[in-house]
Amino acid sequence: MLAKLSKEKPQGLSHAMQRLYDVWPNPDDRDNEFFTNFKYSRITDLGKDERVSRRDPSKIISVEGVYYVWYTRRATHSGPVGMDNCSDNLPAVDWDLADIWYATSEDGFDWQEQGVAVARAPLGQYGDRSATTPDILVFENKYYLYFQSFTGIFSNDKGDHCDVSMAWADTPKGPWTRSKQTIVELGAKDQWDSGAVHDPYPLVYQGKIWLFYKGQPMSKNKDCLVRAQGVAIAEMPQGPYVKPAINPLLNSGHETFLFPYKQGIAALLCVDGPEKNTIQYAQDGVNFNIMASVTCPPVAGGPFCPDAFSDSGNGQGVSWGLSHISESTLNPNDVRRVVESNSFLIRFDCDLTQGKNNPYFRNPRDQVGRYDEATFFQATMVLEAHMKDKLKR
Repeated sequence: MLAKLSKEKPQGLSHAMQRLYDVWPNPDDRDNEFFTNFKYSRITDLGKDERVSRRDPSKIISVEGVYYVWYTRRATHSGPVGMDNCSDNLPAVDWDLADIWYATSEDGFDWQEQGVAVARAPLGQYGDRSATTPDILVFENKYYLYFQSFTGIFSNDKGDHCDVSMAWADTPKGPWTRSKQTIVELGAKDQWDSGAVHDPYPLVYQGKIWLFYKGQPMSKNKDCLVRAQGVAIAEMPQGPYVKPAINPLLNSGHETFLFPYKQGIAALLCVDGPEKNTIQYAQDGVNFNIMASVTCPPVAGGPFCPDAFSDSGNGQGVSWGLSHISESTLNPNDVRRVVESNSFLIRFDCDLTQGKNNPYFRNPRDQVGRYDEATFFQATMVLEAHMKDKLKR
């Protein structure tokens, strides 16, 4: 075969070369509309804070020239202590004993924290343990927040199992009226979403509200999906939400990050599963195909997606948003355990916008520079002493 690719698929190709024609939209990343590098910036007021954890930002919306974002905020006297030691005042995990707050910005870099939007419910009521991982829907001039709702104390047998609830308001500033019941329930026993319904993520598509989410099975063994994502569909924000039989739609991804693109839906998958760190596209919103692989994608990214709710049939994509990160250190008393400090929010920029093809974000060689000493010798990647001794034998 000649070095220059034929426009017509030749016969007698290896499997890899067949995939180049059948799977990948373009042989060069720089010409692939779904390929991008991600660049990161620190932001004001929502950054690193020893007293507060901020994580899981929502999609960002713009209202009268002001950007709004909602996120999980925990401000406990102690950091996470694990499920064996948690109490009414001690959080089990970073998103335990949390409430949903919001912040505003005029330029996307300088943010001002405004206060609580939706607090966890009073003790003894539905959603009394934690309200986390919000996302926003604007529908018929009203605002709807969907979020994970935790009831009762965390435990090892229960884990972080939760369902989805919601709140609504007439303005993005609130006040918010909180639902006293679930909007999307856990799946039946042995279903892919029987253990948890996480990361609700609403888009308006094909005339309906598509609420994407991450599911988790109750049972955790080698035969179960580690992570998968599906959708529940409704006519109105309050539901009822119906889960189509084809669920789950995606076999990977630790958080939901989706956006209208052209006639369909694009998804960024990171962290978990065999197709992690890929960007996928479904022209029908259901059947996703891998379009690009990426390096260092945003964790729990909340993009600014101007047409998330327009249902225009010609989605324009995204170019920036917020995500969360945390610093990791090795536990000096147990080098096999990693201790995470409070999470905080940062900004990402990229080129996933229709028709832009910005060279600044399209150079594949930019990814090579990320693999430097700081990357290879960060806490989670260092070979610990106890393993080094075993490997010497």
